[in-house]
Amino acid sequence: MTDLDPRAAHLHHLLLTDEEVSRADLDALARSWFPQAGEISLDAITLGPGLFLTGPWAVGEAIRGQLDAPSWATSAYLALCPQERAEALPPELLGTDPILDAYPAGIPHGRELEVLRFLHAAARRLAGALHLAGTAELLQPDPESAVDLAVYAPVTLAAETVVEAIGRDDVSLDGRTRRTWSVSMPAVPVGRTPTTSRRGRRATVASEPAGILQVISDRHPMPPLAIAGLEWAAPGARGYEIRWHPPVDYVSGRLTLAQRRVRAEVIAEAERIAREVVRLAGGVVVDDDSFLVSLGGE
Repeated sequence: MTDLDPRAAHLHHLLLTDEEVSRADLDALARSWFPQAGEISLDAITLGPGLFLTGPWAVGEAIRGQLDAPSWATSAYLALCPQERAEALPPELLGTDPILDAYPAGIPHGRELEVLRFLHAAARRLAGALHLAGTAELLQPDPESAVDLAVYAPVTLAAETVVEAIGRDDVSLDGRTRRTWSVSMPAVPVGRTPTTSRRGRRATVASEPAGILQVISDRHPMPPLAIAGLEWAAPGARGYEIRWHPPVDYVSGRLTLAQRRVRAEVIAEAERIAREVVRLAGGVVVDDDSFLVSLGGE
């Protein structure tokens, strides 16, 4: 693996990862976002016309120090994309998006913003970090902040069937039309045996308020790119969204240890429900960043 050039490290956006992440991992994620994504050489992935990722490049101790990167960051993928900037960040948007916050004088837009959104999502999925060119700001999205899931399946399930599979007596029907339905329940079930989420985090019985989990069944005009190759995944595929509506203090500021434990239990319950839907309807699970998810036992 060739060492990352210090000058290039400051001129381009970087996705920083640990040694366990491979280029094949990143290529798979890129294909979930960009229709034309694919490897074009041993060290480059194309995302689209004029958009490329090169690497992995080795990140040594000296470069990590220059980037103020964490000790686990041993590899980097460098983004080649045009710089496209718009007007200054409007005051009312300050604090709503870490990428835009990093460029208050001229926010990224167009293809540059699309690449940055992908790199931020990939950093969250891979437990990595995003180093932003021009500002030298390092973003480390919380891997467990992506709670919501969606099951896309070839089978239509009735609300009563899903409620029975969930196996809780605290599920209520929110509403139903000819094509859609929605049910909701407390996000943390009382008295359930703790389980382990796909991230390996052991959920514990929580005493903090946890909000609401909602399951929404509807037809989706345009399913995510990640499932585009499946025969049944035509426009209008059936989707079962599992959405967490947390208490307001979960969406502002850093979570406490108790809140993280609650979130881990919500993740485990959302994944359990997703597995039940897959058991009944088949299909695949996608996270909120449009990446495929393997829950185990599906």
